[in-house]
Parts: sequence; structure tokens; C-alpha cells
Amino acid sequence: MAKLDRESLQKLTKLCRIDVTEEESEALLSDLQSILNYVEKLQEVDTENVKPLNHVLSDMSNVFREDEIGESLSREDFLSNAPDQIGGMIRVPPVIKKKS
Repeated sequence: MAKLDRESLQKLTKLCRIDVTEEESEALLSDLQSILNYVEKLQEVDTENVKPLNHVLSDMSNVFREDEIGESLSREDFLSNAPDQIGGMIRVPPVIKKKS
């Protein structure tokens, strides 16, 4: 069984360039160990007679429908559903904030 220790975790956090507190370190160590245990358990699955595939629907025909042009909402109807608008556009909260 692969075992992750504090030293390995410190190397990983340094490589990932993330800072973790002591409390976060404990939780992260536990979570990563659980992931390693799960991957190790997956190694036990017999896949001898399983053919490799690149998509779960590879044996199916194309199930996508053709695009059809339909009716569109008017700008007024569309904007009537928006929680906030300005100048005929939907106002959204800022995503990127300037550093002060």
C-alpha cells in the first residue's frame, strides 16, 4: 500500500506552490491517502478481456440531432427575466477585481 507522509506532502505543496496550514495539511494528507488507496483498489480489478475504448458511446451511432432554427425571444422578453440590467445588457457582478 502506498503511504503518503508529511515530508512527501510538503514536497507536493511546494511543487504546487500552495500554502497550507497545519490543520489543512492534516485534512489534505488524509484526502490524498484516501485517493491513493482507491487507485490501489482499482488496480485489483480484472480488465484482461476488456477492450480499450476512447468514448463510452463509441459503439453507438451519432445520437446528436440536427440544428433547427426556431423562434427567438425578443430583447425585451429576454431582459425581463434578468435580475439586473443596464443599457440593454445583463449586469453581472464583477469577476476580476482590481488590486488596491
